[in-house]
Amino acid sequence: MMKRSDMVCSRCIKFDLGRCRLAPQTQFISDPEIHWCAQGRWHMWSTRYQEMEPYFWGEWQDSVN
Repeated sequence: MMKRSDMVCSRCIKFDLGRCRLAPQTQFISDPEIHWCAQGRWHMWSTRYQEMEPYFWGEWQDSVN
């Protein structure tokens, strides 16, 4: 599982060149290092499956905020 603190715009697979591309209309994110989003999509290396694994908002480690 990912740490919730890692689930920010700058690490989201839909973030590109300062803009969020989750919605049809792209939106500029002024502080992507701390901005959290309820629709974010992230990839992280899975040691269990030995491949990149997708994570969605809400799938974070309960013990780490």
